[in-house]
Amino acid sequence: MASKTVEDVLFPGFDVRAERVSDASDVLVVEVASTACPGRCPNCCKQARRVHSTYQRTPDEPPLGSRRVVVRLRVRRYFCDRGSCSRTTFVEQVPGLSAAYRRSSTGLVGWLRSIAIELGGRPAARLCRRLQLTAGRTRLLRLLTAPAVPDRAPRVLGVDEFAFRKGCTYGTVLVDVETGRGVDVLPDRTSETFPAWLKEHPGAEIICRDRATAYAKAVREAAPNAVEVADRWHLLRNLSAAVEKTCHQHSDCLRKRAEE
Repeated sequence: MASKTVEDVLFPGFDVRAERVSDASDVLVVEVASTACPGRCPNCCKQARRVHSTYQRTPDEPPLGSRRVVVRLRVRRYFCDRGSCSRTTFVEQVPGLSAAYRRSSTGLVGWLRSIAIELGGRPAARLCRRLQLTAGRTRLLRLLTAPAVPDRAPRVLGVDEFAFRKGCTYGTVLVDVETGRGVDVLPDRTSETFPAWLKEHPGAEIICRDRATAYAKAVREAAPNAVEVADRWHLLRNLSAAVEKTCHQHSDCLRKRAEE
């Protein structure tokens, strides 16, 4: 069996060549150079022919076990020979490893984004410190991007309010009930915003909601043919509140019967 190279272990499938590896007790320094074909200008997409210069980038990488990995990537700056292009030179990017204006590798950005999605700001930052990843809560939150809102509403649309700031500011969250994925977030819970969204995004056949009058009015106005369904959580909550109220009203009778 052929032995694996440094490129196979650390950069599988990347167009790079390892030139030097320095292995210390807690840091692994890897110097690599790009071997990709000449890049294309990001403005006009013309493939480069002439190299302007080279320089070194140091993108952050995920740790390897308990050791921090430092990658020193040597990339090329190319001339753009198209006279009508406003860009004179540009720097190549290694797909899967580097990106323009990024201090971290593409793989590490994926790690951080996944952690931020699952944990949010401060908890994600605490986990990153345990994993020896340099990322504060502000940087983690900046990695979160809003998904594209579909042109049509899902077949089964769930709608409910939530608090931006409890007791002060509320919004509306829209969910695809069949897949469990979020669809959109509305800035308030008024009877004007939700029907406007329904008119711009037709297609909801079933709307699952609480018993708020604002949402009921919105459905009647913008989606009169949709079937309205009370969601299970609010039904159970209302039931538990009714049972608790009834037990409280008849507490003396219940206590007497319990003693007997």
